[in-house]
Amino acid sequence: MKKRFLSVFVTLAAICAASASGYAHEFIVKPVQLNAEPGHKLPFSVVSAHVFMISEEVEPIEQVEVSYVNGSGKTDLRLVQNDMLLTLDGSAELKDEGTAILCGHRKGVIWTQTTTGWKQAGKKECKGVISSGKYEKFCKTLVNVGKADDGYKKVMGHRLEIVPVSSPAETVVGKDLAFKVLYDGKPLSASVYATYDGFSNNPNTYAYFTECDEEGIARVRITRPGTWMVRVQHKLEEPTADYDAHVMRAVLVFGVN
Repeated sequence: MKKRFLSVFVTLAAICAASASGYAHEFIVKPVQLNAEPGHKLPFSVVSAHVFMISEEVEPIEQVEVSYVNGSGKTDLRLVQNDMLLTLDGSAELKDEGTAILCGHRKGVIWTQTTTGWKQAGKKECKGVISSGKYEKFCKTLVNVGKADDGYKKVMGHRLEIVPVSSPAETVVGKDLAFKVLYDGKPLSASVYATYDGFSNNPNTYAYFTECDEEGIARVRITRPGTWMVRVQHKLEEPTADYDAHVMRAVLVFGVN
């Protein structure tokens, strides 16, 4: 497994900038806090960002689903578009103690690169097509309600998913935190990027890079307290009449005390 801090960020930023159309934004479910007590009403926003966690565009509300999952089950949450902050906003009622999960899904949207720029349309609808893809995004945000428990281990069944191996609520600065990456429920060896809120105002800039081992396990060195994001991508080369590839991204958000 390769593992390193990104002390020089130019290369990664340049790579990401090459695909910096609307589909390249990270899809993040951002609550106002990651620790709260039972009975609290927790506001959250769906953020679409190149800079973690500053929203730059509003995700299409009809393409986004958010739910609240805890030991008692799953509750679908209502979203309202906020044009001023470029977010989709909602709230969750925190009922039971333990680690709950805010789950987000941005359904697949087709983007096509043409000789005149990027178009939100299938390739058969465009002229001068260079490439086309369907871009689907998933997010899980861990919320500690009262005392954290092993709810962080719960697998949501997303096609692409990041699952902590040990409790983020119990990790300490200076230690590695392990994650398992799953694709269709099976371990996936993938490149893993991580950063924390406030690390950089430069687009597509991450604090840490590593790669999964053959069992889909990646280890990220936690270097400071705060709100962290771990992110993976998986690309399926499955051409259709509308697109050339299906690109999926998954994000896990958690807090470190």
